[in-house]
Amino acid sequence: MKRRQFTLSLVAAGFLPGARAATGAVQVAASSPPSYEVLRLGTFQGGRSEAFALSSNRMAAGLVSFSIDGGYRPALFLPNQVPKPIYTDGPGEARGVNARLETVGWFRQGSFTQAFRWRNDTLETLASLGGGHSYAAAINNRSEIVGWSEAAPGASHAMYWQRDHLFVDLGTWGGYAAQATGLNERGDIVGFREVVLNGIGVRQGVMYLRGKSPQLLPTPPGYECVVPSAINDQGVITGVVYPAANYLWGRRAFLYANGQYTLFSSPYNFPTAGLSLNNKGQVVGYSFDQGADPRNGATLWLDQGQTTAFLSPGYVPAIGGWYRLGDAWAINDAGVIVGTGRYMGPNYSSNATEAFMLVPKK
Repeated sequence: MKRRQFTLSLVAAGFLPGARAATGAVQVAASSPPSYEVLRLGTFQGGRSEAFALSSNRMAAGLVSFSIDGGYRPALFLPNQVPKPIYTDGPGEARGVNARLETVGWFRQGSFTQAFRWRNDTLETLASLGGGHSYAAAINNRSEIVGWSEAAPGASHAMYWQRDHLFVDLGTWGGYAAQATGLNERGDIVGFREVVLNGIGVRQGVMYLRGKSPQLLPTPPGYECVVPSAINDQGVITGVVYPAANYLWGRRAFLYANGQYTLFSSPYNFPTAGLSLNNKGQVVGYSFDQGADPRNGATLWLDQGQTTAFLSPGYVPAIGGWYRLGDAWAINDAGVIVGTGRYMGPNYSSNATEAFMLVPKK
């Protein structure tokens, strides 16, 4: 298997002030985005690969597709090594990984998805509420896991699992369903609940700080749904807000800190999504371009959204064979980023969906 490493120089797409849902947010000086070495994380048996999670020590997790029943399995990615499939009963994805290489996610078992933890080369299913599907979304370095499990079909409850198989049903946080989507090293949790307002189902963000009661995140004016994806150790949250109208084209990545929202634009005013952030407040995700293929373009926001950098090269294989870097799924405190892109190879010699890692140049 060939692995390639090359340099991607970023150009800030502009200093775009975020639309603020509250006044008085702290202004910071804009900075230039870094340059990166871009690593191919590889494929397994010629299939595709996708990276969704990243540890503090550059271990990535996601999926690989290959010739197996169901077509794909959860996988680990270590730089300069062949991806390591996690052999589950059915197809699945790894959605979280920590510095101990403990990996969590879901796989299909019969008619339902099953939350799992993989550690020491051993697969463990996580206890569920017995009502159907379960899903593990994130793990921290304390081996705490969050996700969701159905108490009845369609009635998901937010869940918390510990290393010793203890689990806590976090309930629905006052809605008819709920999901936990992220946690930090302190054990603070974010997620959302689902409720019906004026006859319409909406998702409302929830922040559950350790030792305190869960609290709803406010909904910015002009928006209807708040879906958090991650929380850092300072309690800063990122995710996506959706408007009541123009649902597809109006969604925006956000940063929520000190009770205030910053909504992120994209270089070309496309819809955006925040998927991960680190303790420096750097956010990664994507900008959506319906005319592109793939439609999502990896995006980095710095300085509370004042600096927006479109991480993808153009629509031709001009940089080391990458046609486009799509979703940027995770970023750690060293600024390393992982995600999924389209690798075409020199002169369009290949066409593969492949996991990537961006390593800031010193």
